[in-house]
Amino acid sequence: MEKMDFPTQWIEKVMSCVTIASFSILVNGKPYGMVHPSRGVRQGDPLSPYLFLLCAEGFTALLAKAELEGRIKGVSICRGAPRVTNLLFADDSLLFFQAIQNEGEAIVEILQTYANASGQSINMEKSFVYFSTNTTGVQKQQMLQILGVKEVMKFQSYLGLPTLIGRAKYHTFFI
Repeated sequence: MEKMDFPTQWIEKVMSCVTIASFSILVNGKPYGMVHPSRGVRQGDPLSPYLFLLCAEGFTALLAKAELEGRIKGVSICRGAPRVTNLLFADDSLLFFQAIQNEGEAIVEILQTYANASGQSINMEKSFVYFSTNTTGVQKQQMLQILGVKEVMKFQSYLGLPTLIGRAKYHTFFI
């Protein structure tokens, strides 16, 4: 928040919400002791989405810098359309890049830089990669080794919406 020029008073107020939190455990209906979480806010905390967006701004800046430097290219949906390197929603991040060694290594470096700077670690058990049909088997194996994640063969849906639509939009959206 300091890098984004937030006022010191604002930063202190936000940090007090995050660092002062404590919980009591009920044993037989009576509070027993205090638990002080070591990091983060509770799941469902109303402050959580805003903190994610602030942190994600730094992550997006790292990706944008890598794109400007030519280390990653992102994807484009058609000729002349802007390239997309990432999409963020709630606490999920979708990254788009070409399945070539230097781009995979750049993504790993960006994720490590982000984790070191923010204190947020990427859960590789919940992370996976989806390849386009144009990706060769050799490229897939190389990317899986570089990224250290599993491959998902088919995205059914994300938050109840289809992830791959294709040309048959009527059958997907009933329009």
